[in-house]
Amino acid sequence: MTTPRRAAQKGAAQKRSTSREVPPWQPLSAFIALLALVYLLIFFTGGGSLEPKLGIDLQGGTRVTLTARTENGQQPSRDQLNQAKQIIEQRVNGLGVSGSEVVVSGSNLIITVPGQDGSQAKSLGQTARLYVRPVLTSVPATPQQQTEQNAGDETENLPADQVAAAIAEQKKLRQVPAGANTEALQQYMAKMDCAPGSNDPLLGNDDPNQYLVACSTDGKTVYLLEPKIIDGRDIKSASSGTQPDTGEWVVSLEYKGDAAKTWPQYTANNVGKQTAFTLDTRVVSAPVINQAITGATQITGNPFTEAEATDLANVLKYGSLPLSFSTSDAETVSATLGLSSLRAGLIAGAVGLIAVLIYALAYYRMLGFLTVLSLLLSLVMVYGIIVLLGRWIGFTLDLAGIAGLIIGIGMTADSFVVYFERIKDEMREGRSFRSAVPRGWASARRTIWSGNAVSFIAAAVIYILAVGEVRGFAFTLGLTTILDIVVVFLVTHPMVVLASRSEFLSRPKINGLGAVSEVARQRRIERADRVAKMQKSTEATTEPAPAEGSSK
Repeated sequence: MTTPRRAAQKGAAQKRSTSREVPPWQPLSAFIALLALVYLLIFFTGGGSLEPKLGIDLQGGTRVTLTARTENGQQPSRDQLNQAKQIIEQRVNGLGVSGSEVVVSGSNLIITVPGQDGSQAKSLGQTARLYVRPVLTSVPATPQQQTEQNAGDETENLPADQVAAAIAEQKKLRQVPAGANTEALQQYMAKMDCAPGSNDPLLGNDDPNQYLVACSTDGKTVYLLEPKIIDGRDIKSASSGTQPDTGEWVVSLEYKGDAAKTWPQYTANNVGKQTAFTLDTRVVSAPVINQAITGATQITGNPFTEAEATDLANVLKYGSLPLSFSTSDAETVSATLGLSSLRAGLIAGAVGLIAVLIYALAYYRMLGFLTVLSLLLSLVMVYGIIVLLGRWIGFTLDLAGIAGLIIGIGMTADSFVVYFERIKDEMREGRSFRSAVPRGWASARRTIWSGNAVSFIAAAVIYILAVGEVRGFAFTLGLTTILDIVVVFLVTHPMVVLASRSEFLSRPKINGLGAVSEVARQRRIERADRVAKMQKSTEATTEPAPAEGSSK
């Protein structure tokens, strides 16, 4: 039996809990402010477009074919092609380009990326063999009309044996072993054509242990380079950023292993010497060493644009390809999912969503209306975030991503059902709608947290282990899981609290809890009857007995 003292303590604790409860308008205001911030960023950044980036299956994309080139003219092994495919997929994921495809076809790799910009697809296919070479001498490039170097533009379409012959010929003209006389190379420098866009047959196939004649990436300078002192395989990390003093984009490198010792020693002993960073046989930067460098090294470019610095850091981060490739011109591919199929899928999804909303309204009535409102606000928030992610990290929405969104929104509806059923459970114990809401919420939120935590962990594991379209599905599933928590805590629960405090919305015919309210009423009557009987029993046992010896 509950003593009066314990009842008083319990009542005081409930009052303290009620006084600590956050007013429902505060979380609602926080959500409205968050939603407003998202759409302010959309309208006032990135041109103000409300259209998300779409994947290949929805809007088409750009395809680039990489043809493997070997020095001996033989076909590359399957292992080499698969290794190259894995590295390119890592580069794709590093750029955040979702919905991209990398496919092995014979001795070719086919890269397809969303959108119409072929430069990004080409950058993903760079061999990315980086070497650090001291500069022996350099001269301004001399424009040529059609030299043997310029003739290399046609090697893309040559048979493998002729490509191998062109590579061998270029090595004879532009490389000699270490310690050999370089006079012939210096004479060839005057004939070298460094026209931008020309296809170098030696691309990525130079011998790093020999002298090399190479062009700068802007085509303005010809360099005679000494054998390499550092290999790109010794790069520990690569990142892009801007220089604080000039604002120019640079790529910062950190070395590992022996290179971490070689570079500080070399820079200390060669102050004032020009040193080149070559990428796939072209000089991307050739700074003069001003002092010993003990930390990270920066490649400055000519200068780099933001996209060039980001792409270079990305390809260096994941290592060089085991093969060199010639790159075809980018070609546009149409959407793999026709507009009619997309329209039919969207109509089917809309019909299913409307059916769910009608059922929620019919079964829960006022609570169903709150479900509809919460889902609409969740959709608006998700859409805005996807638009921003498309601008900031290149996220593209494809059919798999849409599937993740639909499943995630369905899980949000499940959270509402869990909450509402907990309220009904409390009312079956005899509580009113108003008193059942905080108790039902205390029970439901633990279940909601647990369910969403499991879903988010599953989405994270899939995202880490998968590639391609499956990553897009996992990403949107994880995103909607997070927003489920946001919407339930900042929108749904506060609105239910406000509804429970409204005399009109608390009516059983309005809130859809008529049957449960009747059960609660019967429980309260039964409880009152039990209390009345207990009081009568208590009074009977405490009634004083007649005094002994009283007269009759």
